Amino acid sequence: MPMKNLTRRDFIVWTGGAATLAATGGLGAFLEACGGSPAPAGPVEKDVSKLYGAAKAEGSVTWWTAHYEQSAAEQMAAAFKAKYPGIEVNLLRQTANTLNTRLQSALKAGTADCDVFCSTDEGHYPPLITGKYLAQYTPPDLNLLPKQFQNLNPDHYYHLGAIGFVVINYRTDKVSSPPTNWKDFASSAWKGKTTTGHPGFSGYVGQWVTAMLRTYGDGWLTDFKNTNPQINKSVNDTVTDITKGERVVGAGPDNFSLASKDKGVPIDVKFPDDGAVIVPGPVGILANSTHPNAARLFTNFMYSKEYSQALVKTFNYPLREDVAPPAGVPKLAQIKILSNTVDQLIKELPDAIKKWRAVMGV
Repeated sequence: MPMKNLTRRDFIVWTGGAATLAATGGLGAFLEACGGSPAPAGPVEKDVSKLYGAAKAEGSVTWWTAHYEQSAAEQMAAAFKAKYPGIEVNLLRQTANTLNTRLQSALKAGTADCDVFCSTDEGHYPPLITGKYLAQYTPPDLNLLPKQFQNLNPDHYYHLGAIGFVVINYRTDKVSSPPTNWKDFASSAWKGKTTTGHPGFSGYVGQWVTAMLRTYGDGWLTDFKNTNPQINKSVNDTVTDITKGERVVGAGPDNFSLASKDKGVPIDVKFPDDGAVIVPGPVGILANSTHPNAARLFTNFMYSKEYSQALVKTFNYPLREDVAPPAGVPKLAQIKILSNTVDQLIKELPDAIKKWRAVMGV
């Protein structure tokens, strides 16, 4: 099932099935009871030594990403270089729409210096496919993801590279009872206290605003405007505002906020009762990549255990079932989720941005 169609029930079925196998001794015990060979102790990654050799000969890979904040992206790059020495990672981290605009301009000029493109707006990818700017590729270890994640794009022009959420962020030393849902968040009780990013720049915020308008209608946007929010570009700027004490509640990320909390910052997150907005982060390889083998190896790395472990260290959700999520966060099956399909993003996000600019004035 494509990621865009995942429901809370799907998550429960998926994690529940895994729990059942574990409780009964796992798949290996089942096979042994049936007289078959025992299953491996854990997922087995494919032999990519030939691909590694070809990638190492290329020497580097250029990765444009909006999936995480800067320091987390740097940790992902470091994890790749530790697993595959001899290949440098040229990292560019910006907001999703800034990256996409830069990529579109470079493609038109024939100067795109990008091998691997990771946006947080799935709607950026269909036009790239239509323009024949993305390469079809099936990573050897894609099957190590839960089946629900394996066909974000059925034609394999792009795949899942990260999972994030837009949730309610709040300053713990100034807010004892944060908003419990998005309707409460947009109420007059929080006037002069709210912060968020901009849907015209941030893929996370674009996903959030699109989901809010579909769920609650245009009136919700007016209500939120009346809280006099502080509006930035990146969703991560929400965390900065709260950290500095400029605002006390925000529509922000789960990962960067939890990483800040771990460093002693008085910030925490609330997964809203009416739904956290899920942000699947796609990964695609440019058709005219100058480092095609390194791009393929880097993409496949996203399904390695080391990548999921690096995700957890930066308080992101892992992509592998054999890696536990960050401590203190709910399992995916426990989260009520609001999501956007790629078709909804293509059709609704541009209008959502127009409405935002008209109502917010920015």
